[in-house]
Amino acid sequence: MLSEQGFSNEEEHVTTEKLVKTHVYSITGAEEVSLGGNLVQLVRLRNPWGHKEWNGAWSDNSKEWNLVLPEEKAKLNYSADDGEFWMSYSDFKERYSVVEICNLTPDALCIDHAGQWEAKSFEGSWKQGSTAGGCYKNAATFGSNPQFVVNVDKAHGGAKSCSILVSLMQKDMRKEKKLGHKFCDICFAVYPVPSKYKGRKDVHLSSETLSRMKPVFKSRHYDRREVSERFDLPPGEYIIIPSTYEPNQECSFLLRVFTEK
Repeated sequence: MLSEQGFSNEEEHVTTEKLVKTHVYSITGAEEVSLGGNLVQLVRLRNPWGHKEWNGAWSDNSKEWNLVLPEEKAKLNYSADDGEFWMSYSDFKERYSVVEICNLTPDALCIDHAGQWEAKSFEGSWKQGSTAGGCYKNAATFGSNPQFVVNVDKAHGGAKSCSILVSLMQKDMRKEKKLGHKFCDICFAVYPVPSKYKGRKDVHLSSETLSRMKPVFKSRHYDRREVSERFDLPPGEYIIIPSTYEPNQECSFLLRVFTEK
C-alpha cells in the first residue's frame, strides 16, 4: 500500500498525469519487459476508485507498448480500463513517497514460524479536559491519556527478548474528513509496570509517577491514520500509553498489540 507524494494537509488532487495526491494505491504486480534489448522494470498499481489512471510512460495506451512483443503485452494485460496501470520503476520512485507492507498476522514477518502470537485489541478516545493529555513531553498532563496493560511472555527458544508489534489507528477518519476534520498527530510510549502494581489489571500511572520513569520504547509520531512499530522487549508487564502529540486533540482510536509467545 502506498501514497502518491503530497503533504498531510493537502486535499486529494488529480495531477496532470492523472495521479491523485495524498491518495492510497495498491501495488498489484512487478515485472520486467524487454525494450530494444534492454530490460525495463515495471510496477503495476491500482487506484481503488476503479478509474483515474496514470497517463505517462507505460500507461495503457502509451507508445512504449508498441515496442513490446505481443506475447509480453498479452501476459501483462496492459489495456484493462479498471483503475489498474503499469509504470516504470524509476517513475514510481519519483512519484510515490510512502510504501507500507500489510500483513494479516505478524507470522508473515517471521522467518522462523515456530513461535506463536497473541493478539489483543483496545478501543479508546482522547477527549479535551479528560483523556487528551498529549505526548510524554507534556509532563503535567501525559498521565491523563488512556493506558493499557500487556504481558510479554517468556521469549521463544531461550531468547532474552520477545517481539511485539503495536498498531495505533485513528477510527472513523473517512467520515471525519468529510466533516472537515484532519488527522491528529499520534504516537505511543511503552513503560514497564512498577513492581508494586504488577499483577493488577486496573493500573493507571499518574503524570507525576511517569515523569520519574523512562519509557522502554517511544514510537515516531505522524499526522496520518495509523502508526505501527515492531520492537523487542524483555519478558514482563508493560503499560502502553497512546496519545496525540499535542494535548487537547480529540479522536477515537483502536490499539492492536501482537505479542510473541
